[in-house]
Amino acid sequence: MAQGIRYRTQYGKPVIYDECRYEGNVPQGWGNITAEQMVQNFWAGTVSGCYVGHGETYNHPEDLLWWAKGGVLRGESPPRIAFLKDFMTDAPPFDTLEPIGDDKGRYILAKHGEYYLTYTTEPQTITLDLPGEQPYKVDRVDTWNMKIVPVGTAHPGEYTFAAPHSGSAYRFTPYAPGEKLRPEAKASADVLQGSAPLTVNFSAAGDLAHHWTFGDGGTSTESNPTHVYESLGQYVATLTVMDPEGDTATTSLAIHVSPEAPADIGTHTEFPGSRDGLIFLWHGALEDSGNIESRGDARIGDSGQMDLTGGSFLAEAVNDTLLAACQQSNQLTLECLVTTDNLDQSGPARIISFSNDITHRNFTFGQDGNRFAMRIRTPQTGANGLGGEFSFGRIEAGKPTHVIVSYFEGNIYCYIDGELVYVSNSTQGDFSNWELYPLLFGDEASGGRNWEGRLSNIAIYSRFVGVEEATHKFKLVQGE
Repeated sequence: MAQGIRYRTQYGKPVIYDECRYEGNVPQGWGNITAEQMVQNFWAGTVSGCYVGHGETYNHPEDLLWWAKGGVLRGESPPRIAFLKDFMTDAPPFDTLEPIGDDKGRYILAKHGEYYLTYTTEPQTITLDLPGEQPYKVDRVDTWNMKIVPVGTAHPGEYTFAAPHSGSAYRFTPYAPGEKLRPEAKASADVLQGSAPLTVNFSAAGDLAHHWTFGDGGTSTESNPTHVYESLGQYVATLTVMDPEGDTATTSLAIHVSPEAPADIGTHTEFPGSRDGLIFLWHGALEDSGNIESRGDARIGDSGQMDLTGGSFLAEAVNDTLLAACQQSNQLTLECLVTTDNLDQSGPARIISFSNDITHRNFTFGQDGNRFAMRIRTPQTGANGLGGEFSFGRIEAGKPTHVIVSYFEGNIYCYIDGELVYVSNSTQGDFSNWELYPLLFGDEASGGRNWEGRLSNIAIYSRFVGVEEATHKFKLVQGE
C-alpha cells in the first residue's frame, strides 16, 4: 500500500487498488486477511491519494462465497469502510488533496494551509510543517472503533508528535479567527525503550491539571511522575491535561520494554558478538556452527557467501535444537547480510525458511519486490503464519544489507544496517504450535520459491535482540 504515492507520480493518473486481498478465511493467501488489515489497507490507500476496492471471502456452508456470488457481507470491515467514506466527505474535495508522504510507510494527505491528515500503520513519530499564522486543532481518529477524539492544539511551524498506536489517523485543521483554543498537552520521558524492569521518568509541561495513564494499569496525577514497567511489552503512556474551563487535551508516548540483553554485548569484537542463545551460525569461517547441504545450483563463493541463485542450502542437525529452544523461550532472532541484483522477486521468494511447504511453516524471511517480508507462526496467526505476515525496509540492487528480525511474544523489532526501522505488536502469541520442519536458505522445502541472491553472516538465536545489541552487531559486520 505504501507504493501508492509512487504510482501516482510515475503515471500521472488516478490509482485504484482493485484487489488488496480479501477479508476472509479461505486457505488461499489472497483471501484470508483480517478485517483489521482490510481497514488498514483502505486508510493507507486513501491517505496515499488513491482508491481502494473491497472484497470478502468467508467460507459458507452453502458455498455462498460473497467474492464469487454476492449476497450478505458477514465481515467486520464494511461499516468501518463506510465510516472512512463519511469522514472523507467532510474533508476538502479529494481531487484538491495532495499526498505528501513517502513510499516507506509515511502517509500524509494535505491541502496546504487548510487540511492535513496523517495515518499510521505502525507506531511512529511524525513531523509536519504547518504554514500560516493560525494554530491548528488536532483530532485523533480511531479507525477501528470509528471515533473522533479531540487531542489539542498545534502551533504553526514544524510540529512533531508521536503516534503510538497503529491504525490511527490524525487530522489538523486551522482554528477560525477568534475560536477558543483547546489546551495543549506536552509530554516527555527520559527513556522510551529498554529492558525490564524499566524505570521511566515522565515530564509534563505547563501548569494545568495533569492525569497520566501508563498503559499497564498504573496512573498518576503528578506533573513529573516516575513509573516502573515490570513486564515485557509495548505500552502507551497517555497524558491528559484540563484547563480551568474543563476543556481537555491528550498526548501519548510509546514505551517499549524488551527482554534483558546479555551483559557482554559490548565486549565482543568479532561477528556474531554474544553467543547467548545462538542456535545456528554461518559466515564462511571454520568455526561456523552450521552444517549445510547443497541443493540445485547453490554454491559457496570465494568469500564464504551462500550463492543461492538456482538452488538452496539445507541446514543439518539443527532443526530439533531450533524448535526446542524457540518453544522454550518464545523468542526468535534472524540475522543475515543480504545481497541481490533482482528486485522483481516475489511470492515472497524465500531467503530463510523454517517450513515444510507453502502452507505449513514456523517462520519465513523472504523478499517481495524491493521489500523484505516475514511470516511468524503462532496459535493466533495459523499454520501458514498468514496472520503474522508483515513487510519492512527497502532493498537496493547490488547493495549488501544487514538485516535483523527479532521477536518476543507479541512484539516485532526489525533493523536495517543497525537502525530500528519497524516495530509492531500486530503479531501475537507464542510458538507452542510450531512443528519440526527443515531449515532452508534460498527456497521452500517443497521447492518453487527460489531466491536469487547471496547470503552471509547468518545467525539465528532463540532470544530477542534489542536496539543497543543490533547497532553493535552491524558494527561487527562492517569491521569484517
